[in-house]
Amino acid sequence: MAQAKVLIKRRKSVRNTEKITRTMEMVSTVKYKQSYGRIASSGPYQEKLRELMADLAGAGARASHPLLESREVRRSLILLLTSNRGLCGAYNANLIATARERLELERGEGAEATLEIVGKKGAQYFRFIGQPIGAEHHHFSDRPRFPDVNALAEDYIERYTTGEIDRVVIVYQKFFSAGRQRPVAEVLLPLVAESVAEETAGGTVAGVAAAPRGEVDYIYSPDPDSLMRELMPAYFKTTMYNDFLHAAVGEHLARMVAMKNATDAANKLIRTLTRMYNRARQSQITNEIAELMGGVEALK
Repeated sequence: MAQAKVLIKRRKSVRNTEKITRTMEMVSTVKYKQSYGRIASSGPYQEKLRELMADLAGAGARASHPLLESREVRRSLILLLTSNRGLCGAYNANLIATARERLELERGEGAEATLEIVGKKGAQYFRFIGQPIGAEHHHFSDRPRFPDVNALAEDYIERYTTGEIDRVVIVYQKFFSAGRQRPVAEVLLPLVAESVAEETAGGTVAGVAAAPRGEVDYIYSPDPDSLMRELMPAYFKTTMYNDFLHAAVGEHLARMVAMKNATDAANKLIRTLTRMYNRARQSQITNEIAELMGGVEALK
């Protein structure tokens, strides 16, 4: 009887946990779809910006801008995007491992690497191991806003153009599809590692193929060079914002998968406990019948 009561109590506790994980899975699913929609919405703007830069390159714009300047890396900055909350599987652990590898790589090349972290989970880990942190940014939620990212991007632009830092690397969860995401370390600044092809059909501007000059038939005012200088910071900010959106999608998807696995494990445990309870109850009933029959035989 005591064993059956223990099993009932434990099964009830697991069922309550299953309700919580299922609810969190549903919430994460909704947030994932919303975050994916924001990526889809920002895509056309970034693509049009790339097309315009490619057209400017085809029109003869010289790709000369401080953000394109590649120089000897003495001081680098690594921006790590993690989550403020847990319960998302190995999401933060994989990002932290990638950031540590990048730190070792930068220092192995002789650069003085500074680590800045978005999200409480990453900051907690590096504080625990005693790694110095240049700055912590906890005001970014799982729904990043462009004004917040823009302020951070402008700070990096100023520090890069003044020579305070020579390279900016971002570590985040890159979203390829619902079944494929992985942590990556990408160089944000300088925008291109090699010289931008000038006045050449098929050249690139910040990794974008330039349109053939024969296909460009615009009258630019101001001149293409001035427009290019204005578009470079905008392209950097848009790219950085897009990385934040990818990180948000990855977090929600990781939490959705983790909560689904937890829900499935809880259901499996509930079935196991139910079988154990049924066996215990059956054994108890059998013993009661045996005792009853023994009492009847004793009265004869």
